[in-house]
Amino acid sequence: MMTDHYTKYGELFQVDQEHFDEFYVLLKDTKLLKSDFFLKQGEKCKYLGFIKKGTIRSFYINDQGREINFGFYFENEFFTDYESILCDTVSNMNIQALGDCEILLLSKEHLQALYEKEAYWQKFGRVMSEKIYLDAKKRIDDLLCLSPENRYLNLLKQQPLLFQKIAQKHIASYLGVTEQSLSRIRGRIIN
Repeated sequence: MMTDHYTKYGELFQVDQEHFDEFYVLLKDTKLLKSDFFLKQGEKCKYLGFIKKGTIRSFYINDQGREINFGFYFENEFFTDYESILCDTVSNMNIQALGDCEILLLSKEHLQALYEKEAYWQKFGRVMSEKIYLDAKKRIDDLLCLSPENRYLNLLKQQPLLFQKIAQKHIASYLGVTEQSLSRIRGRIIN
């Protein structure tokens, strides 16, 4: 049974076969319905999540009350508010299901226990942290250095699935533009 799970998830989790069972037994299978929150602003994040099925978004609410999308997560991707987990602070972020989702959860306590167990898990945590950092840095660099049109083109190239699964209003917010600006950008690119 665990061999089937390893075949399906071992590479995605970046856990070798020797350590996989130890990791997989700690995961909790759960579901989120469309619009359910995994995390709300003001709560502490207690889990690292992995999407088996569905789509999830992370977003902030700015001081004018507008939602600003920060990230979108699809099947076979991890999601969390890693800052809240690391610093044991309340989150400024919301994480919400955009459709019905099946997810696997690893609790903060189990993650910390793995880190304390052996160097293998410390390396696992470091690699995961580095990926989260690099993804966030790329997101910030794009917002600071690229024009809205170039952000759109990069997103189209790097995550074409996003345009099939995510509503235009969420894509516009993610790119830092209005829906009308997004329509104009798309019009210029198509023509």
